[in-house]
Amino acid sequence: MNVVDLARIQFAVTATLHFLFVALTLGLVTVVAVMQTRAIRTKDPAQRAAQMRRVRFWGGLYVINYALGIISGLTQEFQFGLNWSGLSHIMGNVVGAPLAIETIVAFFLESTFLGLWAFGFNRVSPRAHLGLIWGVSLTAYASTFWIMVVNGFMQKPVGYEMRNGTAYVTDWGAILTNGATWYAVLHIAGAVTLLAGLFMAAVSAFHLRHDRDIAFFRPTLVQGSRLAGVGALVTAGAGTVHLLTLKDYQPEKYAVLMGTSGPELDRARAAAQAAHGPGDWMPPAWVGAASLLMLLLGILLIFLTWIPATAARGKAPDAPLSRQRFRMRLPAVLLPVGIVAMICGWLSREVGRQPWMVTGELTVRDAIGDVSAGGMLASLVAFTLVLGTLAVVDWALISHYARQGPDAGLLGDEDLFPDAARRKELRDGTEASPRAEMHHSY
Repeated sequence: MNVVDLARIQFAVTATLHFLFVALTLGLVTVVAVMQTRAIRTKDPAQRAAQMRRVRFWGGLYVINYALGIISGLTQEFQFGLNWSGLSHIMGNVVGAPLAIETIVAFFLESTFLGLWAFGFNRVSPRAHLGLIWGVSLTAYASTFWIMVVNGFMQKPVGYEMRNGTAYVTDWGAILTNGATWYAVLHIAGAVTLLAGLFMAAVSAFHLRHDRDIAFFRPTLVQGSRLAGVGALVTAGAGTVHLLTLKDYQPEKYAVLMGTSGPELDRARAAAQAAHGPGDWMPPAWVGAASLLMLLLGILLIFLTWIPATAARGKAPDAPLSRQRFRMRLPAVLLPVGIVAMICGWLSREVGRQPWMVTGELTVRDAIGDVSAGGMLASLVAFTLVLGTLAVVDWALISHYARQGPDAGLLGDEDLFPDAARRKELRDGTEASPRAEMHHSY
């Protein structure tokens, strides 16, 4: 393989793995923020304690994924500098500012808010603590927006002009209101909601399948299933609208994704050659298959994500659900289906732009820096090992704490959990600790 192939494979591996971290992070942070808002608004102390228990459990899983996602993001940043210096030299005046803002938002503001929130249980006032998790959520989505500003420009370059082979911004308003950005932001919002819902349903169903902590996980099974259903509908709607707009600025990609007949593809190919000169300007044909697979999996998720919630319909809050075997095992199947659908969607968007880095202006070949094939292969192996290790560690830690149940105590010691404090009291013959009492009043 040549340098171009190695660089493309490397970016595909690092971006795909990093995006899975980011997608779960975006979905879970919203879930946790809404849970904590409900807890703060609850007047009854017992109900508030029960809801904060859910905040701690799901928040702990979120923190694990966020921490490892940050490291994978650093790997992604290194890759831009190592492999894609051509993008910086030619398009740096356009993409540099949004990427710099994203870095400040994600690695400074968002991380600061998260640290204060994670270590702020019972150390700051409840309303201030709630403000911190909403600060985490808002900065997370702001970070995503700025990334999509860059990606939208690469898909549909607007608001710039070329001078002596270098791009200069002429209209920031056009760049920030780019349709290729906003349709994608809505699409991603639906996708991360879908993933968070599938994850909640899968974890909840695992415990309910064994009749453990029924009162705790029954509501989150219902919430996760409904959240996934809504996310699937939003994703499908936004994706359909976005696909229909491609014909205006990426006709070659549109022709391949729509699977049109041979003459239609020939016309798109001829038009591209007339605009950009001799050469193969069509994306690979397998992108159409990836798009079709994404569509089929999306339809499957729309119809199946609601089913697990029906297992709890009409039953008492503490009624066992282990006999509902199909509905309790279904979320464990739908979660990997959702992940595969998201990867197919990313491939459809990014690989479908090939051979362009910036559509119509900068090819992938011209965007690659002066790196030897050996150096590119070495960095590919190194980054793949690092990100693969992070993915395995992330899955292992999340699985461990998810299986431990609500009182695993990742956020704070076990005395902060009302049930754990009570068990300790009965085991040791002592009174509950002052910190546990303070948690009851949270």
